[in-house]
Amino acid sequence: MILEINPNLLKLYGEWGISLNKKFSGKYKKTTLFRHLVGAIAILVIFAICYFVIMVAYPNNFYIILERMIGYDLAYLIHGYEPAVILFIIVTSQFLVWIGVEWNSSRKIMKIMDSLDSVLDNSADDIGLPAEFSDLQNWLNLLKTQNREQQHLKEIEIQKKSDTLTYLAHDIRTPLASVIGYLSLLCEAPDMPEEQRNKFIRTAFEKALKFENLIDEFFDITRYSLSDKALVKKETDLCFLIEQIADEFYPLLQQKGLCLNLDLADDLFIFVDAEKIARVFNNVIKNAITFSYPQSVIEVSAKKSNKYIIAKIKNHGETIPNDKLERIFDKFYRADEFGDSDLGGTGLGLAIAKEIMRMHNGTITAESFEENTVFTITLPIGNNMQE
Repeated sequence: MILEINPNLLKLYGEWGISLNKKFSGKYKKTTLFRHLVGAIAILVIFAICYFVIMVAYPNNFYIILERMIGYDLAYLIHGYEPAVILFIIVTSQFLVWIGVEWNSSRKIMKIMDSLDSVLDNSADDIGLPAEFSDLQNWLNLLKTQNREQQHLKEIEIQKKSDTLTYLAHDIRTPLASVIGYLSLLCEAPDMPEEQRNKFIRTAFEKALKFENLIDEFFDITRYSLSDKALVKKETDLCFLIEQIADEFYPLLQQKGLCLNLDLADDLFIFVDAEKIARVFNNVIKNAITFSYPQSVIEVSAKKSNKYIIAKIKNHGETIPNDKLERIFDKFYRADEFGDSDLGGTGLGLAIAKEIMRMHNGTITAESFEENTVFTITLPIGNNMQE
């Protein structure tokens, strides 16, 4: 079984580790020295107490007590020494043993403290700790590996976002230049034939609409952060919501020569954030329109199944390869990587849809076969979902 560590836990550990290392490592060195000094003072106190108890209270029984403390053989070897010297040797030897144990423990603890910083670096070197800390070593190495992987994924996402902004900036210039060009021609030729004038106006309007869509996508990129936005749930008629969205797409469907068929069950009431769920269906249907063959049919169905509502959006278009299908819900994955570049967007539509479904404890999946692509949306009906 592979242990998964929550990214928030990793972040918390990183902040805690850095803070602990900065605050504790220096203090620990000081307190270790302080303990050794206290130990040295304690040795003198213990020696004085032992000397007083044995030499004053039991002066005639010193060697009998000594035999019981350290054994007959060892007591015999030091029998000829003064009691004070013997006591000092015994207590000092115990102190040296304590110092050795303390030093060994301190070395191990400092090794652990030093390893905290290396958890957050991106080096491939594993953390090494003493054998008795093998479990801790494995856990720290797991943290380090997952942190390195998360940093790599973050770098990839930043690069994708940068590339998308570059593409978008380029795409924005094209329709804007067209609008300016057609409007300039209209201004410079007031006696232009009516038919040609209307054609230029219509073309400029279409380019302006495309420019508006690109601006909307740009704002999607800059404000894409759904996880920190609370859901506003209420009872929603999903059938009515889908019908409204279908009506909004009617002009675009007509323009592309497409037909949208609805097969919706009655009584599809569900407890959701209607605005966000509408965005899910809007994004998926828009994607279906974008990648459908001309003169084809898009089918939208929805029905109840146990405690869920299952909706399917099916379109007839180019089959999406499996390797592309696995990435279709990734942020900033441009649709034109498997289609016409003129149709591609920022790659946020389906990623946003998936995030909204996650917030509703639902799922969205895609499958593509024999020039048909089907998106399946599954939503729990009850009102006991995540608030």
